[in-house]
Parts: sequence; C-alpha cells; structure tokens
Amino acid sequence: MSSCDAVAYNNDLVRIVFGNLCIDKTRLPSSGLSSMGVPSFVAEWLLDKIVPGSGALTALEVEKVNIFVKKAFPRKDDRNEIIFDLTQGEVRKLIALMQVRIKLEQGGKVIPEPLAQIPVLNLTECSIATEIIERYKLLLRQGIWGKISLAMLSNGKLEVMGFEPFQCSQVNLQSYADCRAKFNTQEWRDLLFCSMGFNPQHPNYHLEAKTWILARLLPLVESNYYVMELAPKGTGKSFVYENISSKVTLISGGKVTPAQLFINGKTKEVGLLGRHDVVVLDEVQSLTFDNPDEAIGPLKNYLASGRYNRSGFADISSDCGLVMLANIELDEELRPRNEENLIANLPHFFAESALIDRFAGIIPGWEIPKFQREMTASQIGLKMDFFGEALLSLRQDNRFTSYVQQHTQFDKNVTVRDQNAILKSASGFLKILYPHLELTLMDYQGDCLEPARRLRQAIRNSLYFLDDEFRQLGREIYVEVK
Repeated sequence: MSSCDAVAYNNDLVRIVFGNLCIDKTRLPSSGLSSMGVPSFVAEWLLDKIVPGSGALTALEVEKVNIFVKKAFPRKDDRNEIIFDLTQGEVRKLIALMQVRIKLEQGGKVIPEPLAQIPVLNLTECSIATEIIERYKLLLRQGIWGKISLAMLSNGKLEVMGFEPFQCSQVNLQSYADCRAKFNTQEWRDLLFCSMGFNPQHPNYHLEAKTWILARLLPLVESNYYVMELAPKGTGKSFVYENISSKVTLISGGKVTPAQLFINGKTKEVGLLGRHDVVVLDEVQSLTFDNPDEAIGPLKNYLASGRYNRSGFADISSDCGLVMLANIELDEELRPRNEENLIANLPHFFAESALIDRFAGIIPGWEIPKFQREMTASQIGLKMDFFGEALLSLRQDNRFTSYVQQHTQFDKNVTVRDQNAILKSASGFLKILYPHLELTLMDYQGDCLEPARRLRQAIRNSLYFLDDEFRQLGREIYVEVK
C-alpha cells in the first residue's frame, strides 16, 4: 500500500449529502466535554442541541455549555445533594447512562420488579415503569444515555418518572448506501476517518495508516469478530471504542473475572459478552485472572461457536465481538522486537495456539503514527451516534458475505479457520468502504482482500512460531480474487 495523493477534503459535499447527521469536528475539542468524561456520541448530540453552529466554540458558547453541564450532568460526589433535593419533593433531571436489571431469587414466588441503575451516582434500585422498558429494550442490555427524570416516592424509594434517550434510532441502510454513492472511494475513506476523530489530511496519515485505523471498525460491522491490536503507546488504540456507542464497552487492564465476562453465578446476571455488541479489553499485557483456566476455557468455546456457559447455566448465545488491545515494544527501526512472535509480550495464558487461532487477525499498530494534537479532526464528519449506529446496522446485511465468498479463492495450504477469518475481515472492509456494493474486482483486491489477508497472516506467523502442527502448512497464506 502506498501513500495516496492529497485531495482537498470536501466539507460542502458532506453537509449537502448528510445534512443534520454531520457536525463540525472542531466543536467537541473546544467544548471541554471530553475532559468531563462525556463520550463523543453523547457530547456531539448535546452540542448540536445547545450550541449549533460551526468552528470552535466561542467563549459565550463554552459558558452556555458549562452552565448546562453543571446543572444536568451529575458527578459521583453530587449523590448526597441530589438525594437531599429528592427528599424535599423535587424532581431532578439528569443526563447519564441508565441500565435496568432484574434480580432473580431462588424459590421466589413473587415476580421481581425491574430496577433502574444510574452507575455514576451508584444508584442501583430505582423503580421504573415497564412502559419505559418496553419502549427502550436496550436498557436491559448495555444501557442507554439519556435525560432521566428522577423523583422520590412517599415510601422513600427512588423512581424514574421519565426518560428521553440520546442515541440514534435504527439507520436506513439503503439511504446510507445512496449517500455513499455520492463520494469517490478516497473521499469516503477520509469522511469515515474524520468521523472517527482523526484528521485525514495530516501528512503522517498515509493510505496504509488509514487502512489499519479503519480496521478498528471491523468488530462493529461484523458479528462475532475477534481481533487484536498490538501497538506502542500513544496511537489512539482505545479512543474510537470509548466514544462511538454505548453498545461498545471497554475494560482497561487489571483483573477481569469470569463473572464479568460470562455470567455471575450469584446474581444470575449475564456478563459483558452477552449484553454488548463489542467488548474491548485494553492493556491486555497487564491482564490477570485469579484462575486463568476458568476464564480461558469458556472464552475459547465462545470464540469458536458464539456460545458460552458457566456455573451450570444453559448456553448463552451472543453476536458480541471481542477486541484485545496491548502495548508492545519496538526496536530502533520502529518494528516489533518480537516480530516472529507478536504475542510474546502477552500474558502466558494467551500463548496457546488453540486460542490464538480463533482470532481473525492482528492489527499492526506499529504502522500507525503516534497521535499528536494536530492529528485531531477539524473537518465536517458524521455525528458519532449516527456513525456508530450505521456501522452496527451493517451487521445484519448478508449481501457482503455473499460477495466475498463469490470472489475469493484460497490455496490448498489455507486452513478453514484462515479462510473464515479472511472472508469475515474482507466482508467487514467491504461494508466499511463500499456499503453501496459498487466496486471493481481490483477495488476488492486492494481495499478489502489484501488487508484481510495481512491481518490473518500475523496470526499465522505466531501459530507457525508456537506450534509445529502449523509449520507443516507453510508460513505464507495465498489468496486471490476470482
């Protein structure tokens, strides 16, 4: 892949085609909302409601945003003050993430009531009307950001009186494809890149770097997609996952329990893999398990079949993707020190060929330049909530799988897992870059199939190093367009 010729970014075209679904990406950095822990998919929605416009926020607009945030966004230390106001008969309107859980008790004769949780305030047992839950079923899964009306009942129990979600509703994929048709491939790639929060016109972001940054979107467009990204610090590995959708959750380093990932044996609550569309494990090089076998066994089963069980519960099926992000050391030529075995720096329980083989690929983060302030998007891009929902909606479209199966041919030395991984990655790149399915076979080869092969080749290299069984097949994966 070579660098692409610089082409002026067409802000006017983006505005004409997408209208109120796009936003000036300079608005958010100048608002201060990101430093307050507000994810981009919420912050951009709010900015467009409170201070619509273009360019960096003026001092007056920043003040307006700050007044709104101070009034509406609760912090953890606001809990007692909010509860006091509620005891005085006030109805507090808050903007926060809300989830709904149902606690089951063994032998219970009474059907338990659903309870709303507001994690930022550590409120776990708020009454909520079933009508609200029926309208917004995602509350039962990963939860939804929105405007919450909270009050206290005469019996002292907190109740959610009303709820208005902030997230984008279902995307019309045909309209999305029609919009794509109005851009050439480079214009579309740059629009996606900008929408992720990166400046597509920065000279360090050549075509190859853009390809691997866009590869971070593969778990959103493909169900049950499992990928690693290994990179030095500072390349922005986790940024898009933290900001694109509440259906994506990120766990940063430290200890992860099987109860978190799979199912809690005590509360019977389904874990992260059963509630989210994508789970991201960050800082994997420092990840620990009390009992690795208790986690790795079910994880291998899940990565192979999309199902898991634990503690005697029935199988749970999920289409959740899994992303593992880890820092690696580079040599003086800015190449991985252990390029023959990229997983050498990961915890020892990952160094098992049966587990590694279940991943579609390794994103070569060392090919991505370290992030600097001037690399932040400054053009007109898609609003993050719409962008995330459009990508996730593409999961359900099987036409892309049919295309890649029809136009991909493998050599005899390619295993079934190699083939499935490459087809899945190629389908993902196709959804990202060509949602309208208008492309040549040369486009498919260069933009979809070759990056998919390279992702999987990194897995094959590690398997070749770890396990003699894989050496019999040879190292190189051979695949071509047909």
